[in-house]
Amino acid sequence: MENKLSILIYEKEKHLNSILHQQILDTVDYEPYPVHDQIKFIELVNKKTFDICILNIDNIVSKSYDFFANLLDKNRNIHIIVYYDELINYHTPNNLKIILLKKPFKLSILLDKLDDIKLIKNKNKKIILMKHIEYLPNKKILTNLITEITLHLTEKENSLLNYLYNNRHLKLTKNNLLYDIWGVKKDVNTHTLETHMYRLKQKLSKLEPNLSFFLINEDGLYSLNIHK
Repeated sequence: MENKLSILIYEKEKHLNSILHQQILDTVDYEPYPVHDQIKFIELVNKKTFDICILNIDNIVSKSYDFFANLLDKNRNIHIIVYYDELINYHTPNNLKIILLKKPFKLSILLDKLDDIKLIKNKNKKIILMKHIEYLPNKKILTNLITEITLHLTEKENSLLNYLYNNRHLKLTKNNLLYDIWGVKKDVNTHTLETHMYRLKQKLSKLEPNLSFFLINEDGLYSLNIHK
């Protein structure tokens, strides 16, 4: 349930793909998704958002602008690390964040670049809950970009929302939330979670009257559902 940065690795050469995958897998802060063919790449991009993409530019020489535009369309805040033998002219969207590495390069340099990106993302983390709802967890602020209403969260409300968002694909028990957010051991009788959950839901409903995103408790399991 840790908040790991997801990394899409696109390298057609399977041995190098495996090396990159294993090196990144061995670090605790990242979750790698290696692919070696374009069909799988497109499937993953359409299915999941990524924080970082690492790729060999030789894999996408043709129609590079379309390739990057599609990646950016699905991953607005993605950072891309491109490595190459000889840099070929290619076209990218202006708002794409690209780091270039010339082969051969040391894996330690690649990992250093990943750590640099991690620092930037942690400092400027921005979550788009919906097209018009922006969440800045480091500032404990949510904003409705249409009405320009800004919502300030308490420390615990922010921790709760951020935790639920980072684990939005999971069903979480009350014990999960109490331990990971409050440090309370299991089987302790407390209404702390219910109280904070209620207050958070009240705030979210004021920000988004249609409740397009909401918190649910299903069979004693909590999750965050976001309806785009």
